[in-house]
Amino acid sequence: MDPSTAPAAGASVPVTPTADGSRPLRLFCFPYAGGSARLFAGWEAAMPAHVRLHAVEPAGRGSRFREPPHDRIEALIQDLLPTLLAARDAPYALFGYSLGALVAFELARTMEQRFGCPPAHLCVGAFRAPHMRRTAVPDYNLPEEQFRERLRAFNGTPDAVLADDSLMELVIPILRADLAVADTYQHTAGRPLSCPITAFAGTGDEEVPVSAVAQWERHTSAAFTLKVLEGDHFFIHQQETTMLEHLSGVFEHG
Repeated sequence: MDPSTAPAAGASVPVTPTADGSRPLRLFCFPYAGGSARLFAGWEAAMPAHVRLHAVEPAGRGSRFREPPHDRIEALIQDLLPTLLAARDAPYALFGYSLGALVAFELARTMEQRFGCPPAHLCVGAFRAPHMRRTAVPDYNLPEEQFRERLRAFNGTPDAVLADDSLMELVIPILRADLAVADTYQHTAGRPLSCPITAFAGTGDEEVPVSAVAQWERHTSAAFTLKVLEGDHFFIHQQETTMLEHLSGVFEHG
């Protein structure tokens, strides 16, 4: 959990104009459970010239390491919302991966329904459609040994980290809080988003099958696109180049 240079939630988001003087598109990116803004380091270079990427840092990690992480979606949205509100004078889009997909979705709904400012596009990856109930036993309150085994099964925590007790003492509270956000989430039905949605799924993702990601289609009244990539739940790393090509393609026409 190294410090990151990403702006803290609620901070203003400085944006330089594009070469032709037009307003750029701000792309806000939200990491998976336990992840930080560092996940998106270098991504802007892969985006079209008019896209300005803003990697959002949740509490408890990176530049916000000393802040307690949120364990419920309501508090998390309340914390991150000011960052989007500060940027609503220009077009924006959202990308979220795994837990970040749920966060991006709820922020998009709030921005559209409460403030009349929907995103230009919502991109999500490796998370079931929000209306689908979680049927598995909640992960966030498992006993310590079972929790570590569950992390190993996710295949997202390096073995070296799992074997380092001092490091795990720092990581586990953040992971438990993040997983609690997803495990306790209760979807409230409402109007579909007016923006297009692009959803990414992994062929070998045993946590979130392609069929569950495909259900995101019901949450937009605009266009829906499903992109299926090779890999397990963390295909964001296994297929990063391919994924960035697809993501760039979403925004290439401004």
